[in-house]
Amino acid sequence: MNIKRYAGTFILTASLGLGFAIPGAQAADQPKEKVDLLANYSFHGRHAPYFVGIENGYFDDAGFKVNALPAAGSGAVIAAIDSGKADFGMADAAPVVQAVSKGSKVKTFMIYMDRSTMGLASTKPYPDLASLKDARIAASGADSVRVILPIILKMENLQDMPLNWLSADPSVYISLVLSGQADLFTASSDGDVPAFEAVAKKQGKDTHFISFADNGFDAYGYVLIANDKTIQASPDKVKRFYGAMKKAVEFSLENPEKTAEIMLKYNPTLNYDTVLRQWQQASDSINTDYTAKNGYGVITHDRAQATIDMVAEVLHLDKAGLEVEKVFDIQDH
Repeated sequence: MNIKRYAGTFILTASLGLGFAIPGAQAADQPKEKVDLLANYSFHGRHAPYFVGIENGYFDDAGFKVNALPAAGSGAVIAAIDSGKADFGMADAAPVVQAVSKGSKVKTFMIYMDRSTMGLASTKPYPDLASLKDARIAASGADSVRVILPIILKMENLQDMPLNWLSADPSVYISLVLSGQADLFTASSDGDVPAFEAVAKKQGKDTHFISFADNGFDAYGYVLIANDKTIQASPDKVKRFYGAMKKAVEFSLENPEKTAEIMLKYNPTLNYDTVLRQWQQASDSINTDYTAKNGYGVITHDRAQATIDMVAEVLHLDKAGLEVEKVFDIQDH
């Protein structure tokens, strides 16, 4: 399982200030509503459906001209959506719950990835969570793993075990571990791990990954969020965006190779094989038994409540302001 991070607000601020409009099909007789759509990190395979939606005209058909932007972690995305600097964005569910408890006016309207892909990557094995004691873990200040890992430790009665966080920019995570300056780094199976494996292999080093989902973290993974004002004032806008994104994800699941090609078309500096592997890993966290039963993107009250309960208990959050309806927009989209 994996997650991403916060490389500083500069990336997001600069992107939102300058932007880069991604061209898409647009009917000449009907202007499209411009919307900013944030990724939770620099673009990689997980975000491929963004560009599939643009390339295949799903967003255009829904009345949108999408400006896809990279961000610097879930914390940065939540802050941008809360302040009205962007329309829609991807964030990990755990930091969203935490943010709402602190007064943020963001709300989840779609489940992008049912199962968390977050975890910890290293060049040596860690047989269990207790073995992480004294290990140096590279993570940015707003990395959502800083929220999730304490939850996992609590489940194993390891809540008193100190964590040795090494604050770092995500761009140097891999080099810190490969050089021995850090023991592990916060990583996602669908983003960091394929890239990490490729670099480590060249140095003759093995890679290992601790999946949070495999260690009891049964909460939603990545979700799509909007400002609650937008959801309340423009429900049709949210519904149309939901429908377009759903089409993009479903196409991507059925056509992984084509999806990787589209991703490369809009992001030519990326590597095709890495993008394809990243998307295939992401697909595993989308195609779950829960998704098969309830449908892609669907929020259910019981799972939403379980996610809130899990995060609130470990972080000692005041649940008085964490009713499901405050965190999740459960609608029949």
